[in-house]
Amino acid sequence: MQVRAFWRQWPHELEHRLVSVAENPAFKPMRPRRRSPVSSEAGAAAVELAFVLPVALLLLMGIIQFGALLFLQNTMVNVANDVARRVSVGDLSTAGGVSLAQERLSGWNATFTVNVTEPTSNDIHVDISVPLADAAIVQFGHLLDVGDMTAEATVRKE
Repeated sequence: MQVRAFWRQWPHELEHRLVSVAENPAFKPMRPRRRSPVSSEAGAAAVELAFVLPVALLLLMGIIQFGALLFLQNTMVNVANDVARRVSVGDLSTAGGVSLAQERLSGWNATFTVNVTEPTSNDIHVDISVPLADAAIVQFGHLLDVGDMTAEATVRKE
């Protein structure tokens, strides 16, 4: 059985030139390198992913954590302003202000401390605080265990 090549054969002139170059004593023919079926760079993408993925995920979790804490801080400030305004105009008592603030912040899975000052002076002061460890969505070890996040509002009594 004879095997035929599917590519065209070299023209006779080209073969003659190759033979004349090969007869030159300074000419050393290059042997084609054998290639393995699996490239030597086959695992490079997996190794790069192993280095980059943890850093990218840590950065993503940090962005999510920062956004959640910023949203909680904004919510606490809004609740403190609303409670202080309602207590200052007489819509709520101080106990009602504390319960309203606790009710509005009940959607968060954290323990909030709400203090509303008695309206004995001309100013009503509302202070809301939460430990950072309770407010955090993603726990990064003991990084957020220290400190509280606070929101304060002071309104003149009307």
